[in-house]
Amino acid sequence: MRRSKISQLPQEVLDALNAKLIGSDFSGYAGLAEWLTGQGYAISRSALHRHGAELEAEFEAAMADARRARALARASREAEDADDGALLEAAAGIMQDSLLRASLKLKQGENGDPAETAKTLSLISRAFADVGRFDLSRQKWQAEIEANARKKLIEEQREKLSTLGKSGAAPAEVLAKVIKAAYDL
Repeated sequence: MRRSKISQLPQEVLDALNAKLIGSDFSGYAGLAEWLTGQGYAISRSALHRHGAELEAEFEAAMADARRARALARASREAEDADDGALLEAAAGIMQDSLLRASLKLKQGENGDPAETAKTLSLISRAFADVGRFDLSRQKWQAEIEANARKKLIEEQREKLSTLGKSGAAPAEVLAKVIKAAYDL
């Protein structure tokens, strides 16, 4: 298989090309082809476009990874303050995305050993299922925590309203209606 002309560029030229591609928001391929010609490298716009599309996909994936890492760090900080499952949710999302990327890379490299590819895809599928079960358990746990917190809040409010009723500050019938309306009981 023939190597692309871009892969044969010296590293410093390739780095400069990649910086120009990112800086131009992956556009201006005609200008980049002229720039490369001026550097002594004849590379077509279509070859530059293919390289740019690959670089853009890698760049977007790296940026998504950075956003997920920031979200995980933020969830970690929030988890110290409140046990709300944000850290677990972020971790499950990162795992699912990583597994999806691995399976896509395997699919793109279909020229490998079919038996090994099938075995790896099987492991990835099993890992997807495990992460899915984990996330469902986390969601159930989160719902239970929220339900318990709501029950506790309702009980606290009932006690406060009951104290008001006993002190004569408000009639018991009015308080009962307030409780029913406020808590959908």
